[in-house]
Amino acid sequence: MTMLRCKKKNLLRTSPFSQRHMLTLALLATGMLPSQPALWAQERPTAVSPPGTTLAELPGRQIDLSFARMGATGGINLRGTEGQTTLDFSLRGDEVVESADLRLDYTFSPALLADLSHLKVYLNDELVQTLVLPKENLGKPQHIRIPIDPRFFADYNKLRLQFIGHYTMECELPSHSSLWANLSDESRLTLQLRQLQLPNDLAHLPLPFFDQRDNRKLQTQFVYAAGADATTLKAAGIVAAWLGKQAGYRGTSFTAQIDQLPAGHGIVFATNAQRPPALRHLPAVNVPTLQLVDHPGVPSAKLLLVLGKDSAQLETAAQALAVGRAAFSGDIVTVKTLELPALRKPYDAPNWIATDRPVRIAELARDPGQLQLRGYALNDAVNLSLQLPPDLFTWNGSTIPVDLRYRYTPNQVSQHGMVSVLFNEQFVHSWPLERATSKTSPSAILSQVSRWSGDALVQRHFQLPAELLRNQNSFHVGVQIPAPDMGRCTSITQQEMRAAIDPDSTLNISKLHHYIAMPDLQAFARGGFPFSKFADLQETAVLIPDQPTPEAISTYLTAIGQLSAATGYPGTRFTLLPYSQADKAGDRDLLLVADGAANPLLDHWHKALPALVEAGAQSLRPTERVLDTIADLMRLDTNTWRPQHGGEATLQGSGPLAAVAGFESPLQSGRSVVALMANQPQALELVRDGLSAVDTLQRMRGDLTLLRGNAAESFRVQDVYYVGQLPWWTALWYRLHAHPVLLAVLGIVTGLLFTFMVYASLRLLARRRLEQADA
Repeated sequence: MTMLRCKKKNLLRTSPFSQRHMLTLALLATGMLPSQPALWAQERPTAVSPPGTTLAELPGRQIDLSFARMGATGGINLRGTEGQTTLDFSLRGDEVVESADLRLDYTFSPALLADLSHLKVYLNDELVQTLVLPKENLGKPQHIRIPIDPRFFADYNKLRLQFIGHYTMECELPSHSSLWANLSDESRLTLQLRQLQLPNDLAHLPLPFFDQRDNRKLQTQFVYAAGADATTLKAAGIVAAWLGKQAGYRGTSFTAQIDQLPAGHGIVFATNAQRPPALRHLPAVNVPTLQLVDHPGVPSAKLLLVLGKDSAQLETAAQALAVGRAAFSGDIVTVKTLELPALRKPYDAPNWIATDRPVRIAELARDPGQLQLRGYALNDAVNLSLQLPPDLFTWNGSTIPVDLRYRYTPNQVSQHGMVSVLFNEQFVHSWPLERATSKTSPSAILSQVSRWSGDALVQRHFQLPAELLRNQNSFHVGVQIPAPDMGRCTSITQQEMRAAIDPDSTLNISKLHHYIAMPDLQAFARGGFPFSKFADLQETAVLIPDQPTPEAISTYLTAIGQLSAATGYPGTRFTLLPYSQADKAGDRDLLLVADGAANPLLDHWHKALPALVEAGAQSLRPTERVLDTIADLMRLDTNTWRPQHGGEATLQGSGPLAAVAGFESPLQSGRSVVALMANQPQALELVRDGLSAVDTLQRMRGDLTLLRGNAAESFRVQDVYYVGQLPWWTALWYRLHAHPVLLAVLGIVTGLLFTFMVYASLRLLARRRLEQADA
């Protein structure tokens, strides 16, 4: 029995593909998957499920992956004699495919030869099916359903579609216009999945709470005991930051519950004195502890227990999870010692490119292959993305120097090629490729080889207009080289062309200053600013009610998760304070959560708030809508001046209303407050949904955003203040440009003073000459 257990344990530690493949074989053997063709029936091994896997009891789900969802928006056009495309998708590590069905909606060119033209469908380089159409169906929209064997699937999958086209039995041009096949983006892959029961091993974390192969929003439930103090809630925030960093672009939504286990996976925080009723049977602990256990009421679910003798040990256990997960193994880990990483420096978030030095293009690429282009005719682009801090100052014609180096395969039509550069979908520069020689000598061939090996590079220097900068940016370098015309009936193999961006090309934004008009909710929505200035949130304080509701805690956890997702680093060094201790926040930026209950802090800060949303009443000052997205994208400065308003309106209403408001901190000038408010606890769900909804985040701007259902409206209520530093002459000119009348008066006064000085100098010079003449 001991040997058998060891072998099964080793089975679970095989590679993800091997494990998924073996589990699928086990399901086939036990009859839990639909039968496959007889060809596969002869190859079925008599495998058994790993220990602890009770698939018949676990729930399943069905997903539909359309081609549009897999990145082929607008459909796929395959051209030439051998056109192909690849679609990528992934599957969670705790799910296995029971059945799969591919529906293809496609149209073939009517000029194709039906006997020679076809479409091959591959999954992970396994041929699934070859499609051949009768001639009478060419040119007509068609659809077909193709069953796929579940054993072809892995964690990361590639669906490859290869088009083989011919239009004549004689000599043909590989790039002829009649060689095409169109695949609709409504084509879809339907998967029936079955959940797996994972072993209780902390080495699998962040599974099952998060899987990087899952593109859905990260949703996790947190459980704590009634009466939990601020330190316990801080521990929950640290875990939320760790999960938020994992989630990244997917977004987060965390739900807090008191003394009640969730209906699925959950994370539980408990001390020896304060535990949810379902966990009171656990033995007491004396050191910070992390333990992964089965959910007592849901067979398919897991609970991650964050345990400690007291709340201080809870925080230590949470910090250990955030910074030391790589060393975890087994179902329980205790923390003997913990050394936290050094404090982060300003603007060094992993998701942001460096702003204090030139950045190599290699740093922007996911892998070296992203900088390479290849084909018999080049009409493709290297697409890179770069994320920047939201407070870069791009006023008054600032530019970004780019040193672009590239290689390409020269041929007899290279002179017709072109390189084009787009930045955030805006055309910036283009230039023709260098002319190639008409005759190719052996020395020229050797020159081409050395050129490709890196001994000779084509180098271009140009400037990007800084006013196009956003928080998230796209940099597009397109290369177009037509295929050489080899003539009809040629027997020469067509040459594949290549082009590549050299990794040592650079982009330099170090000359841009950090300076921004606040409050700016767009900077908060897109980049978590001002809190994200320090990726570990060391200068952030979170204020929650003295008696927080679960909805308020859920909102605080979701906000911390979103801030960590924006920076790519778990922000664990924030300070969590109740309203009654707000004066301890000191020189920090404040994130405030209000659930609608009246409290002295908001009443005291009422004059600084652009709006106060409380239960049954909303106090609003006269507002103006901010300028539209076009003005924002053009970097028009809409924040430098606003007319002064007087008065205030108090509105009564019972419907749910939430708001995100920004204002200068009453505790410290130059510091910012972002308030997440609602007129009732349940309405805070509007804030949580809005923090990860792309449409809502795009509408957040100004200093006030009202959330009502799916609607989000933004306003500018108060005057702005400035955060950051500029050279004094730039700051003076920037402040004056918003006051044209004052600028004109200063210009006139300066002109008069200059005229008077010149006049006085000339009079003095004339007097001296007269005195010298008299002498």
